[in-house]
Parts: sequence; C-alpha cells; structure tokens
Amino acid sequence: MTKIIGIDIGGTKTSIGIVDIKSGKILKKISIPSKKNGNDKKNLDYIISQTLSLAKNSSIKKIGIGVPELINNKGIIRGAYNFKWHNKNLAQYFPKSFHVKVDSDVRCHLRAEKFYGHGKKNNNFIYVNIGTGLSYSHYKNNTIYSGANGFAIHFASSKISLYDPKNEKKVSLTPEDLYSGKAIMEYLKKTKTLKKRSKYLNNISESLASLIGNLINSVDPSLIVLGGGVVLNNSEFRKLLIRHTRKFIFCDDVKSIKILLSKLKVDTGVIGAAAIFR
Repeated sequence: MTKIIGIDIGGTKTSIGIVDIKSGKILKKISIPSKKNGNDKKNLDYIISQTLSLAKNSSIKKIGIGVPELINNKGIIRGAYNFKWHNKNLAQYFPKSFHVKVDSDVRCHLRAEKFYGHGKKNNNFIYVNIGTGLSYSHYKNNTIYSGANGFAIHFASSKISLYDPKNEKKVSLTPEDLYSGKAIMEYLKKTKTLKKRSKYLNNISESLASLIGNLINSVDPSLIVLGGGVVLNNSEFRKLLIRHTRKFIFCDDVKSIKILLSKLKVDTGVIGAAAIFR
C-alpha cells in the first residue's frame, strides 16, 4: 500500500485525504472551509496546518494538491480567480521534509478518472468540470494535455463576441459568468416557481451544451466524463445537458458518444491530487 495525501482545494471547501494510490481508495478524509479567513494567506496557512495535522504520526511524506486556478507547467499559479495566490508555488509553503506537487484541479479530476474511473481503458477522453467555475482537461496519447504553457483547461472563461449583420446586433458575454455552478445555484435560490425554474434549467443547459458540443467538435474525443457539484447533485440539469449536447455535435458519427457522470464523484479531486505521484 502506497499512501499519499491528496488536497482538493475548491472555491468553497477543501477536502484533504490519505489515499492508497494503488487502489484509489481513500483511507481517511477531512473537509474544511476554503475561506475560513478573509485573508487568503491565512487561508493557505489553515489548509497547510490541517494537512500536517492529518499527516502527523504517519510516515507519509508526499502531498499532491489540486488548485482551482491557472497553473503553468512549472507548478506556479498564474491567476487569482478564487484566491489571491498569483505567482505562488504552493509547494514552497510546506516543510521541506515533504515532497509536494501542485496541479490544476480539473487535471487532477481527469487523472483520477483515468487511473480509477471511466477512463481506465480509454486513451482519448475529456473531463468537463461544472463546479464553482467551468473547466476541462484532455487525456490523449498516454498523457494529460496541458498545453504549451499549462493553461489548456478553459473553454468558457473568456469573453465571446457575436455579431449578427442582418439585424445589426452584437452580443458579448463571458459564458462562465452565466453557466458556472456558482451562477446557476445563485439563480435557483431566487427562483420560486417550478415553471420558471424548469425554463431556466432548460435554457442554461442548452447554452452550456453548445459550448461542450463545440469542444467535442474541436478535439474529437471518444468519451466525455462530467463532474462538479451541479451535475452530481441535479439530475434534471444533467439529463438536459447530455441531451442538448448531442444536438451541437457536428458529425453524425459522433452524436452517440458516451457522456458519463464521474465514477468517483465528490472524491475525484482528492484521489486525483494524490495520483499526481503515480
């Protein structure tokens, strides 16, 4: 049994677990708020202290971390979407007695699905995370594709501008602002009537499906795995999303592609972070 600590840092909560990376089984896990303090330096200190407490009295010296930010191929955070950790290498904040590796959270999710989930026998698949934000990761040719700089994780985070010359109308928006789990849950909390809720979920799922469909058209995978709180906890939204996605797949040969819910569900991030060391 090879034990590694995996840390899945999310926008709301952080899960820390001891994982047997041979089997992918979580032996022990704790969950803590990601933003217990108003200061992100203190939040990092808190996550580290809780991790070291879990590792206490054990021989574990390897820690894998998944972070919901842009991370370059050197493991340095290059953004501040969820935390003010820009330009930080989180590995440097742990005691030197530990070997720490850091990666994007969505690449950790995909890594877990590859080793222990639906991707075991698949050499070309995509993991789409619909959580606090929207992101994806692509496994192909026996490796996780990270891009030239490490930023190949976004498909809905930048602004899209469309112009209709016939009606002289222009639409400009950032899909993630409207279709992320955070945006969806905020809207649903305010929506009281079932009719309005159903209409909203149908329209939002169709819009997000168009982006996933075009992602499929661009990279031509053989499998799609969906993860993140929204699809895990809302079966109505998940069914609509899968059904609508097939409408936007360009080639008829691909419309029947398998679109599956994450096999590891809420534990994908923790297991995938530990599996950085596989």
